Amino acid sequence: MRLGLSLPILPQETLPSFVSHVARKKGSRHVQDFVQDMDLSWRRILQLDPDTVQQLADLTGTDTERLAKNSFAPIGDSSFRLQGSNLPRSFLDRSALKFCPICIKADQDNHGRTRGRALWQIDSLHVCPDHDVLLGRLDPPDYPRCPHDFAGRLADNRVLVGEAAVEAGDEAVRYARMLSDRLHAPRQSARHSWLDALPIEVVARLCENIGTLINVGPEARPGSLNRKDLVAVGASGFAACVQGPDALREAYDGIRRSSRSTKGGFYADFGFYTRWLQRLTQPDRYRPILDHFRDLILESYPLAPGQKVLGRVCSQRRWFSWAEIGRRYGLTAGRIAGFQRAVGLAGDDLRRVAPGRHDVELTILSTGLDRKQASRHLNVHPATIDKLVEFRLIKHALALPHMDKLFLHEDLDSFLVSVFANAGLAGEVPTGAFPLRTIAQKATLPYNDLLRAVIDGRLAKVWRLRGIRGLAALHLDLAEVLDRFEAAPLMGLSRDDLRKRLHINCSTVALFMGKGVIASTEARYPRTRQPMSLVAPEEVERFLDRYLPLGLMAYELGTQAKHVAVRLDDAEVWPIPLPERCSKIYLRREAAPIISI
Repeated sequence: MRLGLSLPILPQETLPSFVSHVARKKGSRHVQDFVQDMDLSWRRILQLDPDTVQQLADLTGTDTERLAKNSFAPIGDSSFRLQGSNLPRSFLDRSALKFCPICIKADQDNHGRTRGRALWQIDSLHVCPDHDVLLGRLDPPDYPRCPHDFAGRLADNRVLVGEAAVEAGDEAVRYARMLSDRLHAPRQSARHSWLDALPIEVVARLCENIGTLINVGPEARPGSLNRKDLVAVGASGFAACVQGPDALREAYDGIRRSSRSTKGGFYADFGFYTRWLQRLTQPDRYRPILDHFRDLILESYPLAPGQKVLGRVCSQRRWFSWAEIGRRYGLTAGRIAGFQRAVGLAGDDLRRVAPGRHDVELTILSTGLDRKQASRHLNVHPATIDKLVEFRLIKHALALPHMDKLFLHEDLDSFLVSVFANAGLAGEVPTGAFPLRTIAQKATLPYNDLLRAVIDGRLAKVWRLRGIRGLAALHLDLAEVLDRFEAAPLMGLSRDDLRKRLHINCSTVALFMGKGVIASTEARYPRTRQPMSLVAPEEVERFLDRYLPLGLMAYELGTQAKHVAVRLDDAEVWPIPLPERCSKIYLRREAAPIISI
């Protein structure tokens, strides 16, 4: 039997679209009703059953090859075949009808009817590659309308179909054209050589998931994205992938570096993307993608040898996590965090560390001694540690900002060895010997001068007292130290020299020097280095040019002071006013004429 009125199948039209238009031409509201009237099976038509397709060819007068050429044919194992391409069922969306508004209008203008295209059934396609606009989408229909009844569904949704088209971006259009080219010309040499070596659904899923990682992040749920987001992620992913494996590697690195995770784990950094690759039902089709991503993980993350990643065992340690570093060196998370801040780590360096990196600092951090521990090790007061560091007798092995400065045991031991290298061992304190601290106080010498003299061998009488640890065991001979460090004689008069020279008492000396009547300078005694006041001879002469002490006049006259005082009193020459405890002092211009000095 042959239908009296039929339609020609249009270029690139799918078989279900053609049959649905023939049904409407024959006045059937639902395509299933028409097919049953023709004693055919709608299910077998959708499956491109050869016998059923032949019956349709006989009914419509159309060549069987043309009927089946642009439709998806089931080939088992949940896959379909179209023009040489084998596609998994998951890559097709055959129930939610998609369409290009401009294509629909052009078909109606040119052919008087619409036509469904196989390209529109691709799940990843959301942009018309011919008109650069977003595809419209009709949700699955209610029974009895069949999802594959193309003509009937468009008729049911004339308002939606007639809505204005929305333009897509350039990258989204490029992505759509790539899918179209791959679907309709799978064996041609393509412009995207690296992607063309992969099955089309692998390329599409890769672009979508990479784009989702870039635009939304690892915590995204790709299945919950709306149409606008799907278009955007497909475009972003394609732009990253089309440039080749190196560009994809850079995209991976960018995602890894921008991760908010502080643990350095690839599950946290890539989230759903890692789970997607782990759960592939046909991993061999994704082998290049799996290998490429796995190589990145093995090269970029802290993995232990023997750890399995996406089917491959890690054979070499390339990085450590900071948690592993903490366990390895026995450092708490707080100390690790303090170290990271102190050395200014940021970005990737906070999440991973290369083998051998920071080993010296971390070893010192785990075994070094702080100021108090170093003081106990040397058996000295903590303030002494500061002096030893100040004078470069010992040095910090690790000095980082906002952290305790640390010393090494071996450095402190080396310092002690150098101090006691020439020391004799004594069971008790030798006569005239004192500990280092006492020697420093009695000789008024800084620690560094004494210790350098000991280390350089400039002191012969050096002892190490048995049974005492550290520097506390060091004893030196006080007399030798005073002799060794005695300075050159000073030029000038001490307080006692001034007292004797002027024949005045100590109270008077203190008063005149304190008031500045007799100028002095501060100096140290050559032997003991005790502080002292020193008066220049010229200053004494200047004082005597104005004043005459009673004791000096008596000394010069060879008599007693009371006799000189009587003569001055008789001449009504009086001493300058001073406290009672002070010696009597006269003005030279008044006293000298009386006593002829």
